[in-house]
Amino acid sequence: MPVSRKGKIRYEIDPHNRLIFAGTGKESKVPGYREILEGRFKIDKNNYLTYHLKKSSGSKEPQQLKLSGNWSLSRDHNLVLTLDKWNKQYAGNKLTLKGELTDIKANALSFAIATRDSRGKSRVRILKLGGTWQADRYNRLTFKATKEKGLTDILTLKGGWEMDKRNRVIYAYTKSQLRKKEKVTKTITFQGFWEITEQRRVSYILNKGRGSRFDFKVSLGKPVKRGLEYEISIGAVPEKKTLTLSGKWKANKRLGLLFEMPYEKGKVENLIFGASCRLDEDHNLAFKLKNKAGKDLGIEIKLSGKILKDQGEVFLRALTSRKEVSFTAGVGFRW
Repeated sequence: MPVSRKGKIRYEIDPHNRLIFAGTGKESKVPGYREILEGRFKIDKNNYLTYHLKKSSGSKEPQQLKLSGNWSLSRDHNLVLTLDKWNKQYAGNKLTLKGELTDIKANALSFAIATRDSRGKSRVRILKLGGTWQADRYNRLTFKATKEKGLTDILTLKGGWEMDKRNRVIYAYTKSQLRKKEKVTKTITFQGFWEITEQRRVSYILNKGRGSRFDFKVSLGKPVKRGLEYEISIGAVPEKKTLTLSGKWKANKRLGLLFEMPYEKGKVENLIFGASCRLDEDHNLAFKLKNKAGKDLGIEIKLSGKILKDQGEVFLRALTSRKEVSFTAGVGFRW
């Protein structure tokens, strides 16, 4: 490996995701001197990009290059490191690792890259950035990669996202395939659960303890046959969409009003609400939803008395004798 004793070193990445040492011309009599360095990329616990070179015959430990900069995603969803002034790097030089997002976790962004060595042997490697997932002010999905001294890099998934029938957040993006000269669609699934604790906001929790959660700004919720419906705008140039949380309503004497939401593999999660309830003109139960602190959520739903099952008659008598009765979230009926 060439070593620059004076001036700065320029690095590049070739089409096979290998690091290239590109001399400046000052250190070599051969202008434009370039050398492919055999090795593999890794990301350490502080989210520095390192390149582990293959062992040389005279060394006991593998050589390692450490590269410092700011992480981002390119328009084609490749992983980009823009180098800073650290060591002898060229500040502003962009290193682009070509690959695809994969295996999303609550505290990590994983990226798969395909590499090839000098003998033509191919291998796929996984690079992982540590941090937390959050939503930005445009309701886009972002990843905050944590660095030393409390600094973060923000990687933004700029495309739109959807929900599947199991109430999971799905992100889809198109990826250019240079060899085939076509684009393919890739999807990644975020595993989490929903919370509704404020008006005009719904949250998708990936890991509450680590702070990985998407807090989305939405319209007031509207009850529909299949659940709760919201209007949401996504993107810096807003694209309006309908967000539907699918589920069924139930009443529980011990807990209050429940919204039962199905997830994958038969898993069900309950959103627990408080509510005030009255009889409407058609003798349906009209519930005004409240959060656990008793704050109004701006959502009114009308349900049949059948959801109360064996408590129906007692509850209806309470409503007849009073204009309104209340549920307390997590505590149950109060009448």
